[in-house]
Amino acid sequence: MPKKRPWPDELPDVFLASDALDQGVLTPGQLRDPRLRRLFHGVYAPRCLPVDHALRCRGAALVVPPAARLTGASLATVAGAPLAETWDDVEWVVPHADWRTGRRGTVLRAASRGPLGSTSWRSVPTASRERMGFDLAARCGLELGTARLDVVVRARLLDLDVFKAWLLTRHDDDVVPVRAAADLCDPRAESVPESRCRVRLTLAGFDVAPQFDVFFEGRFVGRVDLALVEWKIAVEYEGKWRTLVEGQLTSDRLRLEGLHRAGWKVVHITAERMKGRGEVEDAVRRAVAERIAGI
Repeated sequence: MPKKRPWPDELPDVFLASDALDQGVLTPGQLRDPRLRRLFHGVYAPRCLPVDHALRCRGAALVVPPAARLTGASLATVAGAPLAETWDDVEWVVPHADWRTGRRGTVLRAASRGPLGSTSWRSVPTASRERMGFDLAARCGLELGTARLDVVVRARLLDLDVFKAWLLTRHDDDVVPVRAAADLCDPRAESVPESRCRVRLTLAGFDVAPQFDVFFEGRFVGRVDLALVEWKIAVEYEGKWRTLVEGQLTSDRLRLEGLHRAGWKVVHITAERMKGRGEVEDAVRRAVAERIAGI
C-alpha cells in the first residue's frame, strides 16, 4: 500500500490546484481536504485564512488573462473604499483583443482603448484610478453610479476634476452616462443610500445640499443627511434613526426635537420607500406643499 503523502507544512495564501499537483505539493485527494477552501474553479486557499473580497481578488488574478487589470468595485475595495462584498464578482478590465468570458465569480470588461494602467496591489495588476471610476459608474444606472463615485472621491481614491477631464478623451460605450454620474458626484455624501436619494431628488428638480449643518440661535443643532435649505426641510435616511446602540436613540430624539425647534421639517426615507417608484420625490413634494400652505 503506497505511503500517504503528509500534509505540507506551509501553503501559499492562494494557489492553483494544477500547480500544487504538478509540483507534488498536494494529491488530488488532498484537494478535497476540509483544510482547503475553493475560491474559484481550480483556485484554492487554506481554510484557516479569513475569506474577504481582497483574498478573492488575489485568487482570481491567477486565472485571468495576463493583460487583465483589477478595476471597479473590486479595486475600490482593496484600495480602502469597501464597495464589494466578499462573494461579489471580482471585476477586471482587459484590452478588447484579449477579452473572453471569465471564470464563474469573475467579470471581465473589454476596453476599446488603452493604456489601462501600470500599477499593482499585492502583485495584482490594477487599472488606473480613472479607469476604476469609469467601471464603477458604467452599466449600473445613474443613481448607483453616482453613489459609487461619491464614495471613491470622498475616500480620495479618485480626483474628480482629473476624472472629468479624462472622460472627455474617451469614446467607449457607456461614456455618456458615466459623464452624467461624474457631473452629479458630490463627495460630501456619507453613504450610498444617501447619495442615491440625493440623485433622485436632484433629477426631480429639487435643490439638495448634502451633510448640511443646522444652527439655531447661534448654536449647532445637528447635521442632516440632505437639506432643502430654502424650505428648511431635512431629508434623513432611516439608518440615522433606527439603532439599538445604548443611548443613541435618546440622542437622536433630542436631535430631532432640536431640528423642530429650529423650524425644520424632517422627512424620513426608509429602504422600502426607496424601492417604491416616485415615493421619495412625492414625500418631499408633500413637505414642500405643507411649507407653502404654512403647515
